[in-house]
Amino acid sequence: MWQFSPLVHDPTDLAPVQSHFDASHWPTITVPGNWYPQGYDLAGRHWYRRAFTLSRLPDSPSELVFEGVDYSARVWLNGHFLGQHSGFFAAFSFEVSTQLQLGQNWLVVEVDSPLEQQEDKDWSLNKRLIKGVLSHHDTRPGGAWSERGQEQNTGGIWGDVRLQPKPPFDVAELQWHSQVNQKQTRASVEFVVAQPMKARGQWQLELISGSDRSAVERYVFPVVTNDAGARLSFSLPWAERRLWWPREMGEAALYELSISYVEDGVRTEVARRQVGFREIYYDGQRGQWFINHQRVFLRGTNYIPTLYLAKANEALLAHDLALMAQANVNIVRVHAMVLPQRFYRMADRLGMMVWQDFPLQWGYVDEPSFTLEAQRQARLLVSQFGHHPSVVTWSGHNEPPWDADWMQYVYSNYQPDQNRALDEQLYLAFKTADPSRPVFAASLTKEHPWLGWYSGSWQDYGKPAKQALITEYGAQALPDLPVWAGVVELTDDLSLPDDWSQWEFHNFQRKETFELAGVSAGKNVAELIDNSQKYQARLIRYAAESLRRQKYQPVGAIFQFMLVEHWPSANWGVLDHRRNPKPGYEALQTAYQPVMPSIMHEQASFAPEQWIELPVYLLNDLHQDYLDARLTLQLYQGEDLVAHQEQRVDLMADTVQQLADFAPESLPAGRYQLRADLYSAQQRLLGYSKFEFEVTP
Repeated sequence: MWQFSPLVHDPTDLAPVQSHFDASHWPTITVPGNWYPQGYDLAGRHWYRRAFTLSRLPDSPSELVFEGVDYSARVWLNGHFLGQHSGFFAAFSFEVSTQLQLGQNWLVVEVDSPLEQQEDKDWSLNKRLIKGVLSHHDTRPGGAWSERGQEQNTGGIWGDVRLQPKPPFDVAELQWHSQVNQKQTRASVEFVVAQPMKARGQWQLELISGSDRSAVERYVFPVVTNDAGARLSFSLPWAERRLWWPREMGEAALYELSISYVEDGVRTEVARRQVGFREIYYDGQRGQWFINHQRVFLRGTNYIPTLYLAKANEALLAHDLALMAQANVNIVRVHAMVLPQRFYRMADRLGMMVWQDFPLQWGYVDEPSFTLEAQRQARLLVSQFGHHPSVVTWSGHNEPPWDADWMQYVYSNYQPDQNRALDEQLYLAFKTADPSRPVFAASLTKEHPWLGWYSGSWQDYGKPAKQALITEYGAQALPDLPVWAGVVELTDDLSLPDDWSQWEFHNFQRKETFELAGVSAGKNVAELIDNSQKYQARLIRYAAESLRRQKYQPVGAIFQFMLVEHWPSANWGVLDHRRNPKPGYEALQTAYQPVMPSIMHEQASFAPEQWIELPVYLLNDLHQDYLDARLTLQLYQGEDLVAHQEQRVDLMADTVQQLADFAPESLPAGRYQLRADLYSAQQRLLGYSKFEFEVTP
């Protein structure tokens, strides 16, 4: 519990940093914690104060570590200014050996999470805070384009604050790069040390593995330079080691890397990281991804677990990752934000690949100072998160103005080349800091088709795709009635509202729902909920299976938008904000099976005299052949079996195989369900599918 000043202060007033300052009238706030969920609806500069007592001074140097502050911080200890930091996602620290004192110590932090300037109606095109979806997005409170779009500010000390022993050397910009050649692996380790070293010292690198941590590889390197600020590079030799694989391709093998400095026989550990041996490659010409030299098709989802990073605890993240795995997702796009380190450690262990966005979303100022700050934070992202084997790519900017000509209809002073130079420099910063991963300057609007929501029809996903990367697709759906009733005010008879403003504040897109998607409003809220959920499920399944049928022709990756609603709202999640699944979750789970029979049609209603031909495909994303597999097709009208087919097939690894259409004879009016099941030669169910349709006059 910290003392907290909910009043915005003048930054020149530093009275609270004095130990004798009386803050007894200030309320308390929990750290880690963002201020809005704790009842403080505010933005701007606010004070945090915390007293702690030392019964003795530490014997060794000490440092004060902040896991994360949104958005910037200035820090004092016992009246001494320690320094400042900007950037919501990055950890930072200060050496405090000379500022600590026996007895009571006072730690004071000024946290600034401002609003973007709103005097200009085009403020959101010229943002200055690198906060991505946390400051401006169409899934935030109020949405992207309303006057209320910056409500429920995300500021606060969201991460742990620790006083801990400080290693004798500051290790910065630590990089781990591994290579794979069949079962042989090697790696390079690079870092910068701020302090000079003695020539007789040694560096010791250890790789630790095994459940009992008994397996250790140890490598010793002499000190070759004693210059402060020198960049050191060490190579681990080729050797046979366990590989890190995505969960459906093998074991997600992990090692602990320990880096120590040894001087006069005294060993001091200066860094420890969780690492893995794997190599990632993207063939941009063919739109194909390779991990450890094996091709992999990416079945992904977009993810924003919460607006408030303090809420992204182990339990929440483990729950969400388990739901991704159950939905057959093999990669998650952390969408225009950065999550706490614990998420990436858990993804490492699970074998869940991560597409990591940099937190730039739509428009920013084109100023040299902003470009330099974005480059600095990009390097921080790589140095603090780049050792995770789960992170397979960096993406710089989501839908930048230079690639989003739709902005001309939103902003009066839209410039077609805005942020192009920014993104070029950001791309270079990522490639220089991390040459081992694919880097994308931007997630482009052409990779976000949004058919059946912002343009066209959901059936358009059946047309030939033009892009290898589909990093967003989906549709909105309202949560179940009991959940929605806790979000907006509903009448006793559940009648549709005359004034939709409350729904729209909670992200419901009325025009897209009714006019573009053509979802029927029904007679009341309950019917609208049902209709919107059915529409989302139908679109997700049809889009995912249609795109998967075009695997490598040219599609190499698909990312549904999005897994979960991160605040009480009605948007694109297949899980509501309470993590209850909508029908869209089951649709995603079905359409993302690594091996499955795919039977879908753009029609769901046929006339009695119409010849019905249902296309049948077999999809296999695994690197395993299934010879003499058995496919059964069963057509039911109610509980009655009206048609049955069975055939033997050889389904080869990593392929799409088109079979003959299922074409039943003329069917009388009624509702039908076609069930498809694919079994291995050993009678193990490999995948399944259902397609419901009706024959009606």
